[in-house]
Amino acid sequence: MKRVLIIAYYWPPSAGSGVQRWLKFTKYLPEFGWQPVVFTPDNPSFELKDEGLLKEVPKDAEILKIPIWEPYSLHNKILGNKKKNESNAGIVASPKTGFSAKLSNWIRGNIFIPDPKIFWKKPAVKFLNRYLKQNPVDVIISTGTPHSMHLIAKAVAKTNNLPWLADFRDPWSKLDMLQSYSITASNFKKYQKLEKGVLEAADLCVTTSRVWKDDFKKLGAKKSICITNGYDKSDFNFEIEPYQNFVISHFGLLNHLRNPKELWQALAELCHENESFSKDLKIHLGGSISDENIEHIKKHTILANHLVIFDYLSHQRVIEEYLKSSVLLLLLFNSESGIGNIPGKLFEYLAAQKPILAFGAGAGDTKEIIESCRVGSYFNYKESNVEEIKSTLLEMYKNFKKDETYNAVEIERYSRQSLTKDLAQELNKLIEK
Repeated sequence: MKRVLIIAYYWPPSAGSGVQRWLKFTKYLPEFGWQPVVFTPDNPSFELKDEGLLKEVPKDAEILKIPIWEPYSLHNKILGNKKKNESNAGIVASPKTGFSAKLSNWIRGNIFIPDPKIFWKKPAVKFLNRYLKQNPVDVIISTGTPHSMHLIAKAVAKTNNLPWLADFRDPWSKLDMLQSYSITASNFKKYQKLEKGVLEAADLCVTTSRVWKDDFKKLGAKKSICITNGYDKSDFNFEIEPYQNFVISHFGLLNHLRNPKELWQALAELCHENESFSKDLKIHLGGSISDENIEHIKKHTILANHLVIFDYLSHQRVIEEYLKSSVLLLLLFNSESGIGNIPGKLFEYLAAQKPILAFGAGAGDTKEIIESCRVGSYFNYKESNVEEIKSTLLEMYKNFKKDETYNAVEIERYSRQSLTKDLAQELNKLIEK
């Protein structure tokens, strides 16, 4: 069987969407003739863990680990931050936050380039070069963010003369969060130089949306293709009773770049106008939620009694919540690169067969998928109006009261098995050159 080395920072028991993509690829690659070898840190600095994900790691997968040093303790000591670490990087300081948070973002963006994992590069390259002398592989894959993984792969691929696939789950120089880091012009050029070096050296650039695929091509990628995220049928192989209430759910990142203000207003107005709607409505939120977002929702006093905030849930529990909910809320970043973003949860929403209410920065891949699969409504943050949202919500509520089911169409192409087959075909092409 052909062997592929996968360099990934996020790996079980790390929780979150960054884990799912390559955990699932690793699970299904052997079906298509590829044996995965995963290289990941032994002591990564993340707060959210899901021990249940360890059960999904294939027993025959080879997992390589070495320690990583990350600067969070030093960083927190300088800032007087009592938190264990700040690796939960989805929550960045909004323009309204205080000096300490803004300084934290400045340090992240201007000192740790391209990211705080860069200190792992030297020991990782040394270890892998030594490992590959005795245990050869056919292809190297790196997945980012964090993009330091690509810098490791670049060095190892060059030394060992191996084909290299660079997988981008997020943009690099066009990443939304960089706007919150107050990066100086000279430092931003460093990001762009590192990015260009990776794109020009990698034999294949893979990303998760067609918009980003075109962006990476323009930035210098030799070849750029799109392999989206997807859903795993086995995750949904059970039945569960739905909630009796009209439940609108979102589990994941909610920060100032993902705040559908018109939605909260529309829900508040409907609660005032429609007694039945108000009686049935529940808003379920969980994950990394900024205080700013919670405060904004609660400014609509009537919504406070409808809001339910969940503590961290395992991936299995999140799937259960999808299946029990009435409407699934999908929030893209309200920024330029958000147009190309396809949240991984979209595909699990499709598998859950629930109506989707989505908000994004403009027309893009997510809007196209929702419309082609006939699973819901997509609104532009800047162009949507409250009355249109209210009309959509009322239609969804009427269907809920009539107990109508949704049947998404043409979703098989987004199954993890189908997507892994596409990946395996690309890997085969790399070794045939």
